[in-house]
Amino acid sequence: MQIILLLLNIFGAVSLFIYGMKVMSEGVQRASGRQLQTFLNKMTGNPYSGAFAGTVFTTALQSSSIVSLLTLSFVNAGLLNLRKAFSIIVGANVGTTIKLWLIIVLGTTWHIESLALPLIAIAVPFFFFRNQKFKEWANFAIGLALVFVGLYFLNEFLPDFSSNPYLHELIQKYADETTILNSLIFVLIGIVITFLFHSSSVFILFAAVLVSKGMPLELAAMMILGANIGTTSTALIASTIGNRESKIVAWFHFFFNLGGVVVFFFFVPLIVSTLSKCVSQDGEIILVSFHTLFNIVSALLILPFLNGIVNYASKKFMNEDNSEHSLKLIGRPFGPTAKMYVYEANREVIKFAGITRQIISNLGRMITESDDEKSAELRQRIFTLEKESDELEKSILSYLNTIYTYEMTGEVALNIHRLIDICHHLESIGDIAIKTASVHKERKKNNSFITPKLRTHLIELHDSLSVATTTLVQNLNEIQGNVNLSEAKINEKSIDKRFKEAEDALLKAIDRDKLSALSALYYKDIILHYELIGDHLYQANKALGK
Repeated sequence: MQIILLLLNIFGAVSLFIYGMKVMSEGVQRASGRQLQTFLNKMTGNPYSGAFAGTVFTTALQSSSIVSLLTLSFVNAGLLNLRKAFSIIVGANVGTTIKLWLIIVLGTTWHIESLALPLIAIAVPFFFFRNQKFKEWANFAIGLALVFVGLYFLNEFLPDFSSNPYLHELIQKYADETTILNSLIFVLIGIVITFLFHSSSVFILFAAVLVSKGMPLELAAMMILGANIGTTSTALIASTIGNRESKIVAWFHFFFNLGGVVVFFFFVPLIVSTLSKCVSQDGEIILVSFHTLFNIVSALLILPFLNGIVNYASKKFMNEDNSEHSLKLIGRPFGPTAKMYVYEANREVIKFAGITRQIISNLGRMITESDDEKSAELRQRIFTLEKESDELEKSILSYLNTIYTYEMTGEVALNIHRLIDICHHLESIGDIAIKTASVHKERKKNNSFITPKLRTHLIELHDSLSVATTTLVQNLNEIQGNVNLSEAKINEKSIDKRFKEAEDALLKAIDRDKLSALSALYYKDIILHYELIGDHLYQANKALGK
């Protein structure tokens, strides 16, 4: 019974540590929001700046696993290319070490348990502020406090190997017989435990505690090598539901870390011995130094060849027509927050709006196209685009409904409602465009004539629609949520004005017997459809401004 209680205490301490990491990461994600993605795109101009961005990104989010998942998500949604993603993954490994140094240095400078309560005391008052970002940074501080408490309890409950004859003898046996097989066993232990923890940082700190309890440094270092392989399992599992690019990024992460392990494997005793002489006699400091050296050297070795690796991967594994981006949730229980997923959905809605703009553009060409064959091609193109937009709408709505199962703030829930509303308006525009294209078909089939003046009014009405569509796409792309609703109102008034002018011109043409009744009916249907499309575009912009 005592052993069971001890194991439960150990697992409880590890769980508290992991939960603290989760709270920290989610707090940063919610506080920084879309700026994280913007930062990545701006800072990944070359492999070295991309690696730096990955380092900063991981330091901010406090988890390389979260960064790898977010990178996969951005790649899957088409927001990052392979070169940027590869460099971020390389930098993420280095970023992990900064977090470890933070925890180790703070923990060795002060007693860990003495830091936790002051952190919570500082954080809690911020929950009474109205500013949501203050609350999220308070969550970050509380998460850090939980990490410290988890480490404290882990240190309390783990048995001391040096005082336990059986454990000491077992560990010493493997330490004395430093064969390749023994080393591989401890690498495997590192892989398996990191896979279970879903965090190399958790395991490395776990290994540091084991060293303080008497485990030989060489064996702990071997387990750290295994942890660097095990941490890639999160991305590999997540990529199974992603597209081809996300799978390539996940496998790059695996082979990059595996390559580093192969390089370091035979030099572990020498490196550990050198670090103990030159850096510190403290086992925890030596282990974190070893982990830092591993990641920095691995990064420096691969960065000069990164562009070549990207080119090879693109030619070897990418199809020329592989342009689709599957909108699926790439994550896990401790993965990206609902807020980050909503940004992905927003990108797909932008894509949806782009398809709508193409549909409207093709409608405009049908006004002046006199060739029946080309007119039929334009109509078929509109049908194809509308079908594509219907499929995209289903994908987006299914995705957003799934996000609803996640924990989220009121702001995120409102953003989801906005996107759903916009999707409905865009879908309605596609349906109206199909009807308009069919009217054009019937008009041509019956040789219906439209006067040059009426055609001019129709072209002007179409041009106003095109401007309104562009405004919607620009508002969807607005990072800080500064929706230009005044521009949308101007566009709506312009469309209404053009519609009224076209309608008046139609009545005058009928009065002067310049138009047949059938032609007038077709023309009236077309301008009414255009006016309806304008209403939906304005309502979509209003949804963004709510």
